Amino acid sequence: MEQKFLLSPFLQAIPDPASDKAMVYHALYGNPLVVNGEALRFLETFREPKTVAEAAELCDGDPTETVRKFASVHFLVEPEIDEKHHLHRQKAQHLLKVSAKQTIDRMGLAISDNCNFGCPHCLHFQPVNGKVLPIYDGSRSQLSMSWETAKKCIDQVIALTRSNGQTNLKISFGNAEPLLNWPVIQKVLLYCNTFPDMTFQFAINTNLVLMTKEIAEYFKRYQVDISTSLDGNEQANNAIRITKGGKGTFQRIVEKFDLLAEIGYPLDGFSITVTSGNFHLIDTDIVDLAAERGMVNIAFDYDLIGLVNVSVSERVEKLMRLKKYANSRGIDFFGTWDTPFRNLTSGSLLTDSQFFCAAVEGRSLEFNVDGSIKVCNHTTTRVGHVDNLNVIFHRGGGLFKMVEDRFPGTDEYCGDCMIEGPCGGQCHVTREVVSRSIGEKRQRIFSDMCDFYRTVTKALTLEYLQSNETIILGNQQE
Repeated sequence: MEQKFLLSPFLQAIPDPASDKAMVYHALYGNPLVVNGEALRFLETFREPKTVAEAAELCDGDPTETVRKFASVHFLVEPEIDEKHHLHRQKAQHLLKVSAKQTIDRMGLAISDNCNFGCPHCLHFQPVNGKVLPIYDGSRSQLSMSWETAKKCIDQVIALTRSNGQTNLKISFGNAEPLLNWPVIQKVLLYCNTFPDMTFQFAINTNLVLMTKEIAEYFKRYQVDISTSLDGNEQANNAIRITKGGKGTFQRIVEKFDLLAEIGYPLDGFSITVTSGNFHLIDTDIVDLAAERGMVNIAFDYDLIGLVNVSVSERVEKLMRLKKYANSRGIDFFGTWDTPFRNLTSGSLLTDSQFFCAAVEGRSLEFNVDGSIKVCNHTTTRVGHVDNLNVIFHRGGGLFKMVEDRFPGTDEYCGDCMIEGPCGGQCHVTREVVSRSIGEKRQRIFSDMCDFYRTVTKALTLEYLQSNETIILGNQQE
């Protein structure tokens, strides 16, 4: 009996209203194709199972090659096939790598749980029972990582890296304000220099204000990648990025931009966080500031726990307008919001695992000041402790369970979403906030963020369709 084909229930199409083009893709696997209206109509004929011969009766030409192409990317599938079977098999293979400790390629040292700023939107301090506590709910008596703990963490991960035959390790310094613990950072840089068989890539996320010329020279010598935030022009930044005394920080941050430029180690960009407090103050002038300083990238993100008082359409419109302007000035403009689109257009879950981030892929370990382990600088989810590092990789261990629960296309949160696979369940910070919320607020935050990711993915797709010369796949049809 000749094989029959059926339109996959996971097929998604985003048409361009200004042309006869559409991007068609698989909600689980990706595999995007740009097609014309003719091809879309051809696909629609497979709403009911058909053989190639039956499809040929509806076409002017031979549809064999078109059917083969669509079947190869799972737009057309055999009736009653379980399309998640491949992902479950891929998940099992990835979890074997996790249990074999083969996925880790980076570590973070949450070097300080203290900060000299008092930003109301800070992810590192959250209200718990009326008190503001470090995000991982640690001891208030210990706010800085000791050199002994830092060394133990580094030694453990270097040993793990070597056991996998690797010689490169990424180390980042983060959490609240890492420069409050500069002596330990300095010791880490010097210590890592004693491993001639290893190469290190260092990074730090800092508000810059405590940066001195001596520290800047160290960062230049060790090629430390510096990430910092400037949340708009002076008025926009000072609306949300403030000292504990409530004073604005714009001028103090920009002074450190100048310091780094003066020693020949200028920043190549900065991050912008947008909350309800500065949303209406953000505009293209911050892009101009970056361009005038020769910067080439801006990481732009809305508050990850929701801007529910600003409509999704308003947020996406501003984001796309700023992206277009930044790109016109030669600046890469990106953020967590474009992760689903980048995953969608850069590969396929049929051939590669595509997670929302390195943390939920099981590639990252973040060590708190007390040696406990998270998977990301910004999260609260603990997966273990440096004193029992091996346990986290075992089946049922903290890291293993994190990856198991968050594997793209198999996440219970995400069933039937139009970007289920490419999005992979979005940022874990949002998931944590949702889990701590109750009732209507819980549903509102998660629904809002999901709607935002879907809407911005559609907007990025339309931008792509309208600005790129593309190959059109079509078929002659009556």
